[in-house]
Amino acid sequence: MEHRLRSKSTAYCLLLTVNCLLPFSTWEVLRLGKMGRRYKVYSAETGISYQYFFDSRRHVARPENQGAGSDFTFVVIADQHPPFVVRVFVSDRSVEAWHELHGRDLDSNELYAAAKMRLFRAFDEEEHLREQAFNLVVDETNVEEVLEPLALDGLED
Repeated sequence: MEHRLRSKSTAYCLLLTVNCLLPFSTWEVLRLGKMGRRYKVYSAETGISYQYFFDSRRHVARPENQGAGSDFTFVVIADQHPPFVVRVFVSDRSVEAWHELHGRDLDSNELYAAAKMRLFRAFDEEEHLREQAFNLVVDETNVEEVLEPLALDGLED
């Protein structure tokens, strides 16, 4: 009886150790990996080859004075290393700034495009993207720059 209790507590301690050693994003990646997803490939200016897929969009309120907006979650593999989660936050303030400049709102496809373009910029500029995984933001200061390559100005009729 005592041996069985000791085994359960040992297993519980081992499980706690594993949970503490693996960051939350890794557990999230393991959960996502069970679903079939099609990875896309991006060859960055840094020389790193990325594979990624879009997972989800969640409405959130960021506590870092960023306010409300949407987190776009991507699962990323850099040069055949283990996968990790990257979240791109598109703030509601960026949508309001776009509306003030262009007289129209961004639709859901354009919001996704903003998140994806910000992800591509991070691929091109950050050699250690894993450390920046939750710091990618589209806000009122960069929304124009992020969306400029898409030439959305021609859509304003």
